[in-house]
Amino acid sequence: MKDRRITPDMTVLEVINRYRNTESIFKKYDEQAGVCICCQSLFETLKDVSEKYRIDINGLITEIETQINGIHDSD
Repeated sequence: MKDRRITPDMTVLEVINRYRNTESIFKKYDEQAGVCICCQSLFETLKDVSEKYRIDINGLITEIETQINGIHDSD
């Protein structure tokens, strides 16, 4: 398995701060969560967000990693 840059103990803010293009992934889950995740859970870890809003943590991290890797060639 490849090394992951995103871990469950990172906060939403850390992820978005390092990889700005990942904000759209969190917005995608707003409807499921019933709130704006970036507004309400910015300082929470991905693990806490996944538990709080019933989001699959592995799926979330995989989506974030995929988004990061897709942009990687421009940097």
